Amino acid sequence: MSTVSELRRQVGRELKAQRELAGKKVTDPEAAAIAGSTRTLTRIEQGMPTRSTFAVVGRLAEYYGAPNKIRFELERIWRFVNDKIWAQPSHAAENSGWDAYLEFERMAVGLDKFEAMFVPGPLQTEAYIRKVFERSGVESKDIARRIEDRLDRQTTLMGKLELGTVRLRFLLFEAVLHSSCSDEQLARMLDLDGHPRVNIQYLPFEAGPYPMLVVPFSVLSFRNTEDPSVVYLESPYERRFYENSDAVGKYHQIFEAGLRQAKSLKEFKR
Repeated sequence: MSTVSELRRQVGRELKAQRELAGKKVTDPEAAAIAGSTRTLTRIEQGMPTRSTFAVVGRLAEYYGAPNKIRFELERIWRFVNDKIWAQPSHAAENSGWDAYLEFERMAVGLDKFEAMFVPGPLQTEAYIRKVFERSGVESKDIARRIEDRLDRQTTLMGKLELGTVRLRFLLFEAVLHSSCSDEQLARMLDLDGHPRVNIQYLPFEAGPYPMLVVPFSVLSFRNTEDPSVVYLESPYERRFYENSDAVGKYHQIFEAGLRQAKSLKEFKR
């Protein structure tokens, strides 16, 4: 388990991105004055511990010209950088456009994901994505943008796969393969399962029930794929994250136990 807060690293990365968008260097005197020094500013961007408060983070974002919604969300979330359990309300992510989970996903070198009902986002076809958004009550005018965002996210992950910088494992309850999972969708998953760094397995109905494999969750690893760093759970109201080693270890064990009971996707028959 990393001793550096993954959340702190993500806020630092976003501040760095906003600084670069503003065309300012890390040695910018005004930014250094807000942070306290160039050294402190560098430590903030690298996710290293500092005594900087949420107000400092907000002033930096404001100085860089970040949209107010992003500034407010970075200020809010900075309060949790030393916590091992924290949450981001769904409305905060949607309003600000800064989604902590997506930032973690971009950094991850390993993703283990259990799903009980939906095809996981990285595996979805465009038709499946459209159906999900249409049935989720997303406004018609926003659906095309949401689809494009998800396809871009898939492209990023596929690029990392080809570079060999990420490993993806998916554990699906069999219901996923029956719930609007078309032949096209199944074919896409089978194709991805053929990649040496992708593993997709499912838990068959007849072998259940499967204790503790009820609520969908993800375990994301950073730098060392053998050392999971963050557990992620999503509900309609909030996205919850665990960085404490007990929780991470428990979910890792649950996932591995599920894989031992699962079948290869290639064995699935309608």
